[in-house]
Amino acid sequence: MPSHLGWLVYIGLGIIGGLTGSRLKIPAGSLIVAMLTIMAFKLITKTDWAMPKGFNFFLQIALGIMVGASFQPDMVPALKKLFFPVLASTVTLVGMGILLSIIFTRMGILDAPSAYLGTSPGAMSALIVLAFDSGSSVTLVVCFHFFRVVFVILTAPLLLKFFSH
Repeated sequence: MPSHLGWLVYIGLGIIGGLTGSRLKIPAGSLIVAMLTIMAFKLITKTDWAMPKGFNFFLQIALGIMVGASFQPDMVPALKKLFFPVLASTVTLVGMGILLSIIFTRMGILDAPSAYLGTSPGAMSALIVLAFDSGSSVTLVVCFHFFRVVFVILTAPLLLKFFSH
């Protein structure tokens, strides 16, 4: 099957997976189940169709629109109030990501760009786009963030219960 038709199959399966994840009310379910659906399909069928040229460009635009549209002017006062906690959290998380990426790179486990993007905090979708753009191992970056998201989803109910008492 030609690559452009294969991508139509991926899109169809991704939509089915995304809708399933949404209906299951899994946090980030649309993204995670769409991704798992495509991965399962590729494992079962042993297919691998190349990404169409320009796909990443349009994905970045869509992501930029989504992030920009989620901004609300009434967020500015809240951001002023939360400046120091947000700054402390960001510096700590990014700093730990940098430290881990240096360790993994020096140990020869990962290349530096993939290690940095894999250990960086942030939205999986945005970091995957950055991995595509930087030539990093997209598979590695996806694995890091997929397992991080699954870990958070699995541990959040217990931690939220603990913190609510």
